[in-house]
Amino acid sequence: MEILNKNIKEIRAYIPNIEELLNEPTDDIKISELESLSGKKIPKDFRNLYLKYNGEGNLIFGLMAGFRWMNIETVISEWRSLQESAYDIISDKDGLIKDGNFKKGWIPFAEDGGGSFLVMDLDPGIKGKYGQIITIDHNSSISYVISENIQMLFEFIVKSFESGDLNIWQDDNEKVIDWKQRHLLDDVMTLTGTAIEKDSFLVNGFWAEYFKDEIVNGSITTEALAKNRIIFIKGDMAKKFGAISLDILKHMINLKELIIHADYISSFEPIKEISSLTKLVIGSKSFKDSDLKYIVNQGKLKELTFVKLRLSDISILKNIKTLKYLRLYKITKLNRDSIGNLKNLTKLSLEDMEVGDLSYISTLKKLTNLELRKVSIPNLEFLQGLEKLTVFETDRKAEDESSIGVVENMQRLKELIYPIGDMKILKHCINLKSIGIDATNLKNLHCISGSNITSITIFNAKSEESAESIVSEVEKNCKLQSYGWQQTWKC
Repeated sequence: MEILNKNIKEIRAYIPNIEELLNEPTDDIKISELESLSGKKIPKDFRNLYLKYNGEGNLIFGLMAGFRWMNIETVISEWRSLQESAYDIISDKDGLIKDGNFKKGWIPFAEDGGGSFLVMDLDPGIKGKYGQIITIDHNSSISYVISENIQMLFEFIVKSFESGDLNIWQDDNEKVIDWKQRHLLDDVMTLTGTAIEKDSFLVNGFWAEYFKDEIVNGSITTEALAKNRIIFIKGDMAKKFGAISLDILKHMINLKELIIHADYISSFEPIKEISSLTKLVIGSKSFKDSDLKYIVNQGKLKELTFVKLRLSDISILKNIKTLKYLRLYKITKLNRDSIGNLKNLTKLSLEDMEVGDLSYISTLKKLTNLELRKVSIPNLEFLQGLEKLTVFETDRKAEDESSIGVVENMQRLKELIYPIGDMKILKHCINLKSIGIDATNLKNLHCISGSNITSITIFNAKSEESAESIVSEVEKNCKLQSYGWQQTWKC
C-alpha cells in the first residue's frame, strides 16, 4: 500500500489537488460483498486502495490511463451486469486469460463509457497471474494483460504522465485525462509487447483516399496502420478506383473488424495473414467459393457475414474453431446442408434467401440465437433438440404449424419473436421476457398472466389502433416495459 500511496503522491506533480478529486474511502463490508459475489479473495493492495479512495469523484474523469476509476458501488453493479453480457473472450497470448464468457472472478474497476473495461483478473489462465489487470474491449473479443497487478498499473500511469502519453485538459469544472488524445486500447498491442516494424509504404488509388489524413509525401507509416481496428471498404467509395488490393491490410496488426463491400477486389489472399481479425463482413461479387480457403485459418475470427454472394458449399468454415456467429444475407446457389456442418456456431442468421426445410439447423446443438428473416419456414420441427436456444426471432409464420408445441419444451428461451396466436403454448416457458403476437389469432391471454414477459412485438395488426388495443389487453396480464409492431397495414 505504501507504493500505491507513493504513486498517488507522484501524480500530484500533474494534478496538484488529486486527493481532493477522489472519493472518500469505502468500507470492508462492500469489499466483502464483492468477495462473496465473485467467490474470490480480493488482493490486499486492491482492498487497501479502496479503503483509502473509493474511485474518482465527479470532478475528474480518466485517471486509469483514460478510463474512469469506478467507485465500489459501481464496480458491484457492473460486475452483476457483465455476468449476463455477450462478451466471448479470446486471450491475446495462449494461457494468460481464460477464453469464453465473462468470468465471476473478473472484477471491472475502470470503464471508458463505451462498454470497454479494465478488469482485475482473479480467475486467470494457466499461465496468468492472480490479480493481473486485463482489458475487455467492446470492439474486440481479444483481451490483453496490461499489468501484473494494480500496483504495476499505477506505476504505468505515473510513467505515462511523465512521458506525456497521458494528457490533462479542463472541461468546465472537470479534469479529463486521455491517452494521447485517442484511446489506450488503440496502442494495447504495442504496450503488451507486440513489436511494430518501423517502415512506411507508398499508397495510391483507393488507399490514398482512405488514409488521406495520414499520408505524408505519398506514404503511410506502419505505426499509423497499426492504429486501425476497423476497416470499411465501401462500395460507393471504391467504384472509381477499379480493382482494390488488400495487401496493405497485412500491416494492420491491430485490425479487429473488416467490412468489404467493394465489388472488385484483386485477391482475398491477404486476409489469411490478418491474425488479429475477429469480425469479417464480405459483400463483394469478386468473392467466390475458392476464396473461402483464405479465411479458414483465422485463429480468432468469431463473427462472419456474407452478403449477396453466390456460394455453393461453406462446409470448409467448420475449420474456423473460434467461429461462433454466421450471418448469411441474400446468398444464392448454396447447398444449405453445408450449414449443418458448422457445429460450433452459437448464433445463426439467415435473411432473404432460400433456406429449404431447415432440418440442417437441428444439428447445431450449441445454438443460443437463431434469426430467420424474410424466409419461408416450412415447419418448426427443426427446433426440436435445440436445448440451448435462448433467442428465436423471425418475421413470419411457418407454413405448417402443427409442430409449434415444440416451443413448450424450450425452457431456456428468453426471446420468442414469432407470430404466436394461442398463448397456451407459452404457459411453461418461465424464462420468456419477449414474445411475438399474432393479432389475427390471439387467444388464451390468461396463460401468460404472472409471467416474466415485459416486451411484445405485434404481427398482422390491421391498423395502429388494432395494435394498441392488443397492447392494452396484454397489459392486463403482464407488466410491459416495451412494445412495438410490424406494420402491415397501408397508411
